Amino acid sequence: MSKISVQLEEIMSRKGYTQSHVARAIGRSPAAISTFLSGKYSGDIKTLESELSGFIQRESDKDRLHHLNIDFVPTITAKSGLEVIRMAHLENDINVITGAAGLGKTMMLKEYARRYRDAILIEADPGYTALVLLQELCDRLGLSKRGTIHELSESCITALSGTGRAVLIDEAENLPYRALEVIRRIHDKAGVGVVLAGMPRLILNLKGKRGEYAQLYSRVGFALDLQEKLPQADLQLILTNMVEEANSDSVFSAFYRASKGNARRLFKLARGTIRASEINATPIDEAMVDKVAGMLIS
Repeated sequence: MSKISVQLEEIMSRKGYTQSHVARAIGRSPAAISTFLSGKYSGDIKTLESELSGFIQRESDKDRLHHLNIDFVPTITAKSGLEVIRMAHLENDINVITGAAGLGKTMMLKEYARRYRDAILIEADPGYTALVLLQELCDRLGLSKRGTIHELSESCITALSGTGRAVLIDEAENLPYRALEVIRRIHDKAGVGVVLAGMPRLILNLKGKRGEYAQLYSRVGFALDLQEKLPQADLQLILTNMVEEANSDSVFSAFYRASKGNARRLFKLARGTIRASEINATPIDEAMVDKVAGMLIS
């Protein structure tokens, strides 16, 4: 058995890769990988070995790269978000969390759903209608997804009544008015807590352009506005959780300046800087952070 065959089988065994996975990665057929490993490949073996060698090298490089710690970090902002979610859950209110993209709204909701299994997290997208939202909620409740909007709504109300559960909806700015009304009705009839999180336009969607949705917005208990940026203390806590060198004032200042107060941008910046450091075998410093920042699109 060749050296490349041994290396390939080791990677496949360690990472659980199938022959089909390897074949797709190098643009070959599973049969080519199978015959190569069995020592029966009759084609251009030098070309195949070169392709497999490149695959093995990529996998080895991935293994060497530092994996960022992107676990939930209990920043001041995150704690405030969790409090608002908890209040909605315990008081059976409708609470709202808004803010610019990349401030951690999704992480808050996911962390809450992880801690409390009686919370149902739904991640909306631009294709969500009232019917799609109800079908998703029915699926989470183990109910049939067949029926009209009214029938599915009634099924959800029956299943949720008296349970004390909470429904968390991320990217709720994507929900049309009818879908928001469906959630309001479920909240009113079933007595469950609801949290809507999304971009700032969510508030306008709840109020209506001319305030015509007063019945809907009047149900909101608390609205937490994360605004456009995270506090410096939050970003420092997040960054030191990912990058040891961030304990240096100059390095942190470079990260903070380049992050523009955005946690998502900070993560991209940290990931790029760590990889640049490992590829070039040089320590992270202010100049490296600035160089990587210059390559970020947003």
